[in-house]
This record gives sequence, structure tokens and C-alpha cells, in this order.
Amino acid sequence: MAKQLLKYKDEGIVKSSGGLIPKDVYKLILDNVPLVCVDLVIVRDNKVFLIKRRNKPCEGIYWVQGGRMFKNEDIEECGIKKTAAELNIPADKIRITKYLGTFSSEFNDSEQGSASHTVNITFQAEIDDIPLTFDADHSDGKWFDINGSLPSELEGQYTHHPYVTGLLKIIEPQRRMVTDKIKVLVTGAAGFIGSHLGKRLKSEGYYVVGADWVAPEFMEPNDFCHEFLNVDLRVMRNCLKACEEVDWVFNLAADMGGMGFIQSNHSRIGYNNTMISLNVLEAARSKGVTRFFYSSSACVYPLHNQNDSDNTIGLKEESAWPAYPQDIYGLEKLYAEEMATKYAEEFPELQVRIGRFHGIYGEYGTWKGGREKVPAAFCRKAATSEHLFELWGDGHQKRSFCYIDDCVEAVIRIMKSDYSKPLNIGSEEMISMNDFARLVMKIAGKDLALKNIKGPEGVRGRNSDNDLIEKVLGWKPSIPLETGIRKTYDWISAQVQAEKLSGLNTSLYSESTVVATEASDIND
Repeated sequence: MAKQLLKYKDEGIVKSSGGLIPKDVYKLILDNVPLVCVDLVIVRDNKVFLIKRRNKPCEGIYWVQGGRMFKNEDIEECGIKKTAAELNIPADKIRITKYLGTFSSEFNDSEQGSASHTVNITFQAEIDDIPLTFDADHSDGKWFDINGSLPSELEGQYTHHPYVTGLLKIIEPQRRMVTDKIKVLVTGAAGFIGSHLGKRLKSEGYYVVGADWVAPEFMEPNDFCHEFLNVDLRVMRNCLKACEEVDWVFNLAADMGGMGFIQSNHSRIGYNNTMISLNVLEAARSKGVTRFFYSSSACVYPLHNQNDSDNTIGLKEESAWPAYPQDIYGLEKLYAEEMATKYAEEFPELQVRIGRFHGIYGEYGTWKGGREKVPAAFCRKAATSEHLFELWGDGHQKRSFCYIDDCVEAVIRIMKSDYSKPLNIGSEEMISMNDFARLVMKIAGKDLALKNIKGPEGVRGRNSDNDLIEKVLGWKPSIPLETGIRKTYDWISAQVQAEKLSGLNTSLYSESTVVATEASDIND
């Protein structure tokens, strides 16, 4: 994809400051005889340093460092010299690390007149960890998150200038990993399981890099990682960047959701997830990663073993073959398992571990919009329904659900183990959907009639068989469903109440949603 030029132009540029030059002549000058400025974007970890301007243009705006380049002045030397003067530090404390691009900007409040056309030659740079002060043209400086979020004291009161916003999107932080820690990459880190896993790994002393194509919704990046990369892992160069200097990879990234999404988006899921799985796997091999965890799914198991809710058997790992998986989602997961296994056979320096997730649930995950899974949807409905509790199908379909703490524990134990074949990560506590709805309503203090409606149901019965994981690890998931779902309900109920207090209409949250078919766009 061709790189787009970053261009910002203020509205209202009509004439020179004194009005002495005819408008058409003045515009011609601005468009063809620009000022040239060299800007440095100071980056440290996941933050960028911006200083508040006292003068025009953009008075009161937090800006990058640098300034106007004069005749016969070296470009990089100009940027370093101007930055050193603005921050009152020696020039040798500043190092340019990357050329970001040459950009165009026009301002209607410039000191050069009511308009100024500027060509900005922009570099990424770093500085030593020394005290910073400011010259007479700047009054303040702050470290801002690269993801564009604002410090709490500026929220609701300030927005970044479009030029700065554009730069934040193309900055690549220089990786500074602590060498005495195991360095891990968690893909899908902004998601439900990924954020919980990253948080646990970070608390245990690992250096955690998180990667995802969306920003986290329910946690801050600092909660679950040291470095967050907002990148599209369908693109190989992004995967190579994410895997650089990493020891272990936990590949949890996937485009997925509950039955309301999976059964109406087969092509999107098949394309996106296959691209992600293969790219991350090859990038891990290319960058010398030593251990690789792949998050698979219970959807890999044959449909004919899951079509009788009255005689549901626990799914054993070896029963995945001969294959007849559920939907494209299950097929691409099984394919990715086999690819990861073959990589490990042909490149033994890359050890592969595989876990098959069975209905993982808990707090800090999607609970509305159609991509949520059954536990979150039922908690939302229990919190909002007043007369009837709506659910898809006849309610006799059965599932087992595994609480997030058990899931994270299993992933870490599997990753550290010597076992290279797939293992189930699930609970053996199976329940029908009707009984599950009643359980969640009991926790909510309600006793509503069930309303069974037509909708995506998935298989008729699914339960994890945990004999193998217990044999291999000497451990298996054990948190009771009622214990985990009570915690989940309390969290989702609080989210609903917060939306009510903010004035949002939550009445439709008692209904079920099927996500419309969406095309996969590599340029999203």
C-alpha cells in the first residue's frame, strides 16, 4: 500500500497579514515558496514528548520539537540544534533514530502573516534521561501516549492538532527490553483473553509486548504490557516488527466472536485469521523465537461428535481427526494447528504449544454489540431484562464454560511444559442453555420466563474432556461455573449501570443480536 502524505491545511487562509498583497498573488507565494522546518518527534517507550507553544502558529498547542531551516544548514543538524535550544539540553544528548517523512502544512495564524505554508521534514528521535526545561517560546512539556490518549488532567479539555495526530499514527517506538527477563509477545493483547494473559505475565516479571489492530477497550495498555503495538498482523512487516527481539510468542490474535458473528462471517474469518496465523508463525521463526503458543478452539472437533445434547461426550484431543470441524472458524483453527506442528518438526529450534479453548468467559471482555459470547450475553440480559429472558434455540443445547483465571493458568502451564501436542483448555461442568439462563438470573435476583427464539445455536452438545491435560500437567481447570459467572455478572451489571447513569438507552440489551456479514478489508 502506497504511503499517504500527511497534509494539514487551516481553513480561512485568505490574505497576507497587512492585506498589501493581492489574495491570488499571496496564495501563489504560499503554495510555491514554503518555509522549511525540521521537526523531531522525541520517543521513549510508548510515549512521545510534546511541548506547549506560547507563540503562533498553534499557540497553546502541544507540539513536536524543531524549527525553521536556514540556507546552507544541514537538515539533521538543524533539527537537533533547534530541539536542544527548545529543551535547554546539550545537542549531544539527542539522537535521530528514523526518518518519518516530509509533510505539508498550512496555518492561518502564523507569525509570518495570516497564513504560512510549511514543508516539515520530520524525524523520530530519542534523548537521554535528563531533566528538561523550556525556552521562552514554550511553557510546558508532557509525555503523551503514542496511542493518542490524553493525560487525565487534559481529558475533555484538549485535542491533539491534526499534524500531531497524524505523526502519532506512524511512530515506531524503539524497543528497549530488559535483558534479564524473558521477552514475550502477546498477539490479540487488546482482547479479552490476551489482556488477562498479558497482565498475569507482566505481574510475574516477564517483559510483555502486546500487539493488536484495535486499542484496548477495558484495560489500559500499561495494565497488561510494557509496550503496545497497534498493528495489523495480516501484514507480514508488522509481524516481523512485533516478533523482533522476542523469546516467546503467545498467538491469540483472531477475528472472532460468538455464534452471532461466526455463522454470518465465514469468509471474513477465514481470510483474516489464516493471514494472521501464518504471518505470526513465519515471523516468529524468522526472528528466532524459541517458544510459540497457538490458541486454538473446541470448534476444531468433528460435528458428528457434538450433535446429540442428550448424549454429549467429553471431547478428547485425538478425536479431532478424521476432521469435520465446525464452520470455517474451526477449519482455519485446525489448519493453523497443523501448520504450527509442521513448523516445529521442520524447525525444532521453535517449540510449539497448542491449547484448544472451550467457552472462555469472565470480566473485561466484550458484552454487547453481537460479538459477545453466551456467558456475557446472558449476564447482560439478566441485568436488563424485565419480563422475559430471550435466548436462541430450544435451550436444550449444552456447553461447558471455563473461567478466565483457569484459562490463563492453563496457557502458562502449557507454554512451560514439554508437551507439544494440543491440549483442551476447558471445564467439564456441562450445562444446558435453559439451565444456564436460570443460573444467571438467580445471581441477578430474577425469575423470568424463558423466551426461546430462532437464531444461531452452534452444535447441540459440547464438553471438554480433561483427562489428558491432568495427566500431562498434573492440573486441570477447577473454578465452578457459578463462582466465575457471579464475578462476570457483577462486572457486566456495573457496565450497564454506568451506561444508564450516562443517559444511554439500555433497553435493547435484553435482545439478541446477529452481526451482519462484513467484508474483510486489508486497508481497515
